[in-house]
Amino acid sequence: MELDLAILNLNSIVTPVSSGPVRGRGMTRIECIKESNIGIMNGKIVYIGPEIPTAEKYIDGRGLIAIPGFIDCHTHIPFTGDRSREFLMRLEGKSYMDIMKAGGGIRSTSEAVRRTPATALMAESFRFLDSMLSLGVTTVEGKSGYGLEREGELKQLRVLEALGELHPIDVFSTFLGAHALPEEYSSRDEYLSSMIEIFDEVRKLTDTIDIFCEDGVFNVDQSRRYMLAAIESGFRIRIHADELSSSGGGLLAVELGAVSADHLISADDITIQALAKSDTIATLLPGTSFFLNESFARGRELIDRGAIVAIASDFNPGSCNIYNPFIVMFLAVTRCGLKVEEAITAYTANAAAVLGVEDRKGLIREGYDADLVLLRAGDYPEVVYNFSRDIVSNVIKNGNIVA
Repeated sequence: MELDLAILNLNSIVTPVSSGPVRGRGMTRIECIKESNIGIMNGKIVYIGPEIPTAEKYIDGRGLIAIPGFIDCHTHIPFTGDRSREFLMRLEGKSYMDIMKAGGGIRSTSEAVRRTPATALMAESFRFLDSMLSLGVTTVEGKSGYGLEREGELKQLRVLEALGELHPIDVFSTFLGAHALPEEYSSRDEYLSSMIEIFDEVRKLTDTIDIFCEDGVFNVDQSRRYMLAAIESGFRIRIHADELSSSGGGLLAVELGAVSADHLISADDITIQALAKSDTIATLLPGTSFFLNESFARGRELIDRGAIVAIASDFNPGSCNIYNPFIVMFLAVTRCGLKVEEAITAYTANAAAVLGVEDRKGLIREGYDADLVLLRAGDYPEVVYNFSRDIVSNVIKNGNIVA
């Protein structure tokens, strides 16, 4: 049988051993298959081994290693507008919350997204995805949250749906209507109720709901009420938790059985212990800490205590203008304390588990989606060591050479 594509003579194939979610020190278990070949058919990996498959197309893998395509399980695509002025304000000593209270931050992006046609929003996001794909990102999660009213939120979700249909990257969407309090509302409870009212419409576009649980945004009690309504409506839930303060979001995520608690920059000892004993995935976003010049999440401690840890970019216009997975992994290793092997697992197998696709993505294994990155490297530590260099040789998405 002739396959669609064969990748021959690879230096090595580097992949997590287990599909996600991988817990604690099990995240170091990386398989390194030397001098092997990969066969691909109908978008799936069908062969890994020493034999040379017959195929319609070939890639010479000499001097290359293969790793699973990166899965960025937390971004804020789609958005538009520029917030470089806020970057200068932070250099002058203004905090994230200072800027938000002054009418900047999420609200300023919301104004831009509301007035931007869906076609323009989609075109800008398409360019971001093109760049991410060239860096080896093959799956992306995007969120609403810059509409902050019915039409704007649904517009963002529809753009994400269209991006998933038209772009090679697999795009997963999350409803983050509870991202901030828009100016036209004086009551947070009233605003959250207005978002709950559109759950039936949202359900046609996504199965996942998120909330920014933070002091000055939505507190634990408000977040609990909102998320219980989401669970009752059949949604998976995720929580922006303990980003700027130890506000209880991580503990709430564990209490409600959330898929993930994201950020955790300010998570306290009790929260870390609770996450370590739970099935909630601790999703670390070190690019945000770097961009905001804040402290970094305690990744080493989370893993040593047995937590399930993923990493992602948090790509957005205000608090993390970074989507390069190599930079994010470098920060996870050098600032959050992850080992290189753990960072690879966190950006592949465990990120797949956040999105609920761990049975087909995040590993190089027969039967899994043929989403691969071929890197000019002698060994896998170079994935982090050479974070500032262009080491991507090829990107394979669903068995197609796309970059």
